[in-house]
Order: sequence, then C-alpha cells, then structure tokens
Amino acid sequence: MSPLALLAVLAAPPAPTCPDTAAATVEIGDPHAPLRLHAFFDPALTTGHAIFNELRRVVAERPDDIAVSLWIVRPQASFDPRLDRVRRFVWAAARLGLLDAALALIARAGPDHVGVALLDDERTRALAPALHTAPERLLAALAEGCDGARLDRASAHAITVGRHAPLGMVRLPVFAVGEFVFDDTPTLERVRPELGREPVRRALRWRAAASPPPAPPPSSGERSRVPPAGGLVLGGIGLPHHLVVLGQGEDDPNLFLSLPRAMQYRSEHPGRLAIHILARGNGFGANLLRGRLCAAKRLGRELGYARLLAGTPEARHDPGAADAELISELDAEADSHCEAPDDAAAEPLPEGAWLDGVPRSPTELEDLPSLLRSGATGRRPLDPLLRPPATD
Repeated sequence: MSPLALLAVLAAPPAPTCPDTAAATVEIGDPHAPLRLHAFFDPALTTGHAIFNELRRVVAERPDDIAVSLWIVRPQASFDPRLDRVRRFVWAAARLGLLDAALALIARAGPDHVGVALLDDERTRALAPALHTAPERLLAALAEGCDGARLDRASAHAITVGRHAPLGMVRLPVFAVGEFVFDDTPTLERVRPELGREPVRRALRWRAAASPPPAPPPSSGERSRVPPAGGLVLGGIGLPHHLVVLGQGEDDPNLFLSLPRAMQYRSEHPGRLAIHILARGNGFGANLLRGRLCAAKRLGRELGYARLLAGTPEARHDPGAADAELISELDAEADSHCEAPDDAAAEPLPEGAWLDGVPRSPTELEDLPSLLRSGATGRRPLDPLLRPPATD
C-alpha cells in the first residue's frame, strides 16, 4: 500500500459499532406494566401513522396495565431499496424522538415521495421542516450508519416471533402478547380483544404448569376413534386425540376461533391430534363450506384450505393471489364432483368444537396441551360418533 493510501485509511472515520441484538424502535407506556404488547409493522406504508396512533390510544386507555414495544420491520421475503430507505429514515427519526412526525409525513406525502427525497442531501433537507427539526440534525441521524442493521435484526426477530403463530406464518402488522402471536388489519380490530383474553391464557398456562401431568390413558382398541363421514380430516383416524369443529359456513366463529390453536399444536406435536372439520346445516353458507371441504379432500389441498378457514373472515373476503387461486380451484372441483350433500349434513351433530367427545369453547382450546393431558378416559358424549361400531 502506498503512503498516500495508508494515510487515507488512517484518516477515515472509524466504522460505527452497531447494536448486535434486536431492539424495539419505541417503547410506549409504563415499562413495569403487567401486560406488554409487541407490535411489528412496516412504516413504508401509508397506514403506519394510523397504527401508531391506535397503539398509543390503547395504552392511554389502560396506562397502568399495558405497555407497547414498537418494532419497525420489512415484510418477509421482500426487499426494495427505495422502500428500505424509507424504513431507515423512520428508524433515524425514532432515535430523534420524531417517530410521530415521520409517520405522519409518509401518510401525507406517500412513501414514494419520501423515498425519492432521500436520494440526495438537498432534498433530504427539505424534509426537515415536516419533522420540526433542523436539517443538519436530520442528516446527522441518517449518516449514523446503523439503522440498516437495526432494521435487519428487527425484521429477523419478527420472523422468529411469527413462527409461534397458530399457522406458523403471519402478515404484517403482527402482534405478540405473552406467548400468543396474531396478525391484524391496520385498524387493529383484534388487539383489544386479545389483550382482554391474555389474563385468562396466563391463568391456564399457570394452572397447566402447576399441575403434574396425569398418567397416559391405557392403550386400547376400544378407544380408537373413527371420524364421521364427510368433511375434511387432518391426521389419521388412529391418532390419540380427535378434535371435531363444526361450522355453519366459512365465517362461523367456531372455525377461526378454534382452529388456529389446534393447528399450532399439530405442528408442534406431530402424530398426536387429528382435526376434523365438518359443515353443519343446509343453508347457503353451510353448503358452500361443505362443497369446498369435499373439493379440498379430493384435490389433496386439506392443509391449505384448513389454514384459510383458520384465518379471519376479512382475510377470506379479500384474499391474496395464492388464496384466491385455491378458492377458484376448490369451487371448480366442487361444481364438478361435490354437488350432492354428503352424509354428515344430515347427522344431528351439536354446535361448536368437541375434543375427544367433550364440548370445548375457543377459550378452553387456547390451553390445548393442558386439556389433552388431563382428559378423562371415561365414556364421552360423542363416543357413539367417534368410535367404530361394536362387533361380536
């Protein structure tokens, strides 16, 4: 290396020492609050400011009970240099205490305008008045050099958290409270109800941890369960436990409230639980559900359709490209081969969800492992439907 080159290297400013662990962008509320909500969202959308305001409203409603950790992330498997400039800009603004103003600017001017303005210093300076800060202060924050690393680590953490969701995947915005992970719409329709349910989930987890698991039930051929005819089954009929969920249509709350936790348990404990989804009734919604269940079984798309039923009604009413394609395939198959109602349509099956023959509410199913450990071995209400007929 020439002497001039060596001098240039020595004169260069040292590389910044960036944080090596993922951290939230902003903390809202009392850090000692008993409930903490982790919120992951993409600020490179015009909905970011509304999400931020709604989260502050949630904390303001219960300041002694709830705190929020806000994470700025990019969507999984999505990289756009222009939008990443916007996300790094929001991280820099957050470090200056200007997150609210930065999100308001994006909502008002649009992420494309902000992304273009960040291409050079002169146009970046023009953004400073909207943030109510000096241009030099904004430029210095953007030049700090670690916001890209912060964004990468926060996004990786969001993916890790999302693996604990009932379906093993979520769409932004994503929220985690305790051990429960869920996604929501930008209007945060699920946040308040899930925060209200968390104390019940905590009590169930504490009770499950405090109670020693009972001895496993004796293995017996008489305990083998045979699902009723029709519907869709995930798992074999010989599995130790059997969950039957009945719906009067795709939007029946029994489906999207009961299925997510059960499907998460199946992914975590293979070979333990069979899930049987049945349509109940003869209305339009029930017949549509019955036809699509039949088509999913015929096409081998049981898991994909079950995941769709476990999602919120809003996700089905405005499906993505993959879900829309699945629905189209199911409807085409149902029209061709599933027009006649199956035998299960006429069975006098009761409402709701039944676990090993015992009726269970969606709240009870939140603590599914404890229910399965403590299940009774006696005769149960649905045993005549779930067991094979006696033979001489």
